[in-house]
Amino acid sequence: MGYDMDDIVEVKNRQKKMRRRGKFLIFLLLVGIGVLLYQNREKWLPRLKGIGKTYETIVNDGKLAEGNFPIETLSETGTQIEFSGKTLFLLNEANLYLYNEQGGLEDSRQHAYSNAIMKVANETALIYESGGQRFRVEGKRKLIYEECAAHPIIFARLNNNGYTAVVTISEKYLSALFVYNEKGKLIYSRECVERIADFSFTDGSDAAMLSFLAERDGELITEFERITFATSVPQKKSAPLTSFCLKTDIYSSGAVIIGDTAIAYYNTSGETIGKYVYDGEITGCDSNGEKVAVILSDNARRKYKLVFMADASSETFEILSDDEYRSVIIYDGMVYAMSKLKIEAYDFKGKLRSTVNISDSYSEFRRCENYIFLKNYRRIDRIDYDS
Repeated sequence: MGYDMDDIVEVKNRQKKMRRRGKFLIFLLLVGIGVLLYQNREKWLPRLKGIGKTYETIVNDGKLAEGNFPIETLSETGTQIEFSGKTLFLLNEANLYLYNEQGGLEDSRQHAYSNAIMKVANETALIYESGGQRFRVEGKRKLIYEECAAHPIIFARLNNNGYTAVVTISEKYLSALFVYNEKGKLIYSRECVERIADFSFTDGSDAAMLSFLAERDGELITEFERITFATSVPQKKSAPLTSFCLKTDIYSSGAVIIGDTAIAYYNTSGETIGKYVYDGEITGCDSNGEKVAVILSDNARRKYKLVFMADASSETFEILSDDEYRSVIIYDGMVYAMSKLKIEAYDFKGKLRSTVNISDSYSEFRRCENYIFLKNYRRIDRIDYDS
């Protein structure tokens, strides 16, 4: 059978046209996909962050800052330090000092409170007399207000909006609660037949988590209820936790209680949705919303453990140490734990992100942006820290 040359050429030309048409259609398809990806980049781009990136543990050199450091505390009964914004608050038995990150003294004020306790938020300091009746709120530049409670103060709390909660003893009841706005105006009060164990503001300052200690069937329990300042109607209490409340935190989808024997998570209805029971003595803790970290110690067996979790449904990480952990804080989505000779930073996936060696003389620390401030009995040092 013979082949016509013209037919062969025509077939080849048709094949070439089909290939060109196919390539053009693929090009149009790719352009369309590109346009869709660009239009929806806000949804998918954040998910790519960190992909292909290999994290290596950063080893900081721990070199002590010079210049204005160390800051000498000159206190006979110990010094409290807290960091907020870019301000280091230092409180001793007679004065409040405000320092910048470089260790420069920006202001100092006398308080003359006995057994003074300090809490800070949003570059504002709450100072109150533990067992006394006076409390005050100090701004970065001046005293905002000062008040005197009717009965001795058990504890007080401050939030980022300047709201203050003061818990006192009561003549007729076990405890009483008073909440003040940022100008010192009383906006809520309540007397309770149970002992108030802790108080946590919501982010919006219009509500809070109120925790109670009680005895039931011969056991000490902790319960909480969510309160709103617009009404005095009591809310339903949560499921009880057989533990002594040390710290609480409230967030949009629930709450968490750190007790002396366990950690418990709750939903907005007060039902228990997660629990972690300790296998040692708790010697330190911190929380930030759902994120929780605790230090557990078994001094008799010389075993020490750092435990942390991102939320009720996340994996619980347990980090063992040969050295005793002394302090733990949660800062900027990371857990920082200080043992006798080092500070380590972990993310909430359990990855060791950074570390630094320190001396054995420090008892606690504070994290702020690019620095860590180290405190011992007589001075405060600063080191650069990258995590």
